[in-house]
Amino acid sequence: MSTTLFELAGGAEGMQRLAATFYGYMFDDPLMLPLFRDPNEDHVGRMALWLGEFFGGPMEHTKKRGGFYTTIVVHEPLNISDAQRDRWITYMLAALEETKMPEEVVAYFTPFIYSGARAAQRHSRF
Repeated sequence: MSTTLFELAGGAEGMQRLAATFYGYMFDDPLMLPLFRDPNEDHVGRMALWLGEFFGGPMEHTKKRGGFYTTIVVHEPLNISDAQRDRWITYMLAALEETKMPEEVVAYFTPFIYSGARAAQRHSRF
């Protein structure tokens, strides 16, 4: 049986670690804080579920949050600037490095980081 990227990245614990590292950067940056209505919400937990599903883990994000559609809807009112989009990319890449994600995980995820950030920005301007 082959190993999924989810397993290679450390499973649910690895996703939690990656999300927590990423949001550690986000919540320390005044440029990024306006994107969050309530920084006390469980952003880390929700991102960890999404990451897990993205990397081939359990479909928990879809079960609990509605999947891809929800991901689009939550970004709609944000009006993400170019600077915020670029900072998001920088922080996600830094989180991958800081958490020492395996190269296969980084290589798979990196193109999506760029395309996903652009898509989130587009949807934030509806």
